[in-house]
Amino acid sequence: MKTRQCKKCYKTLPHSVNYFQKTGQYNSNGEPYIRSMCKNCFSKYSTEQTNNYRRDNRKKLNAYKSEASCGCGYSKKSKNFSTRSLTFHHEHNNKVANISNMMNHSWKKILEEINKCIIICFNCHMAIHHRENKLLDSNLY
Repeated sequence: MKTRQCKKCYKTLPHSVNYFQKTGQYNSNGEPYIRSMCKNCFSKYSTEQTNNYRRDNRKKLNAYKSEASCGCGYSKKSKNFSTRSLTFHHEHNNKVANISNMMNHSWKKILEEINKCIIICFNCHMAIHHRENKLLDSNLY
């Protein structure tokens, strides 16, 4: 039986797709390339990379929001300032996705979505949506 050593944990395992995942690419003979890490190590590595990517994007997002202020006066000069209190509001119906759900996207794509928004505090954001909903409700009757 052909064996292979994982490049991360150094375990020697059978050379099969049960232990090593296919990469999705094929060599000139039409055989699939097999990852150099076993399935367990690759799963941990992939999760770790994704978490790092999300964490980096979240830091960039908080740095971006920390420089913003709301029309009501809420800003980093406020006594109990928190970037969590600032939200992104799409003024026009051009929303592709919620920015908070885009942490797996590239920073370039996140910035494209941010540029469609205004940054306002949570209270002002709820007031805007309350007014919008009142207008929608009044048009229904």
